[in-house]
Amino acid sequence: MSRVAVRRYEAADRATVLAIFDSNLPEYFGAGDRGWLKETLDEPDGPAFVVTVDGVPAAFGGYEIWDHYNKALLYWGMAARRFHRCGLGRLLLFERLVHVARHAEPPTRYVTVDTSPLVAPFFRRCGFALTAVWPEGYRSGMEMHELHFDLAATTIDALDAQRRAALAAVEAAVARR
Repeated sequence: MSRVAVRRYEAADRATVLAIFDSNLPEYFGAGDRGWLKETLDEPDGPAFVVTVDGVPAAFGGYEIWDHYNKALLYWGMAARRFHRCGLGRLLLFERLVHVARHAEPPTRYVTVDTSPLVAPFFRRCGFALTAVWPEGYRSGMEMHELHFDLAATTIDALDAQRRAALAAVEAAVARR
């Protein structure tokens, strides 16, 4: 059985995270986004995490707190193509939501994300509400969907239960491969 874990991103993960990004081109990211990812990896704006399978990073994402607003913003969020549809994205998402709920400083109510129309339904299935659609909202010309999750509408225990369920589902999916 494969071992799945979530831990903080480390500088030694950089090359593997870039390879995860590259495996998602061109459907999920534009080639021009790679430079932005490199900047994020070199100087994250907030906590960043990797989901590992047998000790190797297979997914990456983080969040930042907006001090002047009552929100956190999710950044990146990607799984290696070979692990798509295994639930790593859901596990990573709920890990970040639990972390925001427990550790955000200052404490925050909302967690927001901007993403493509291709990925927005994933966030809706995970409890996010669509707040705006921006035609050509990304410089690449792609439409941008903004969504938010209201932490006040749930509890840390409920989020943690979803995180644990996502971990169990990932472990079962990876074991079947």
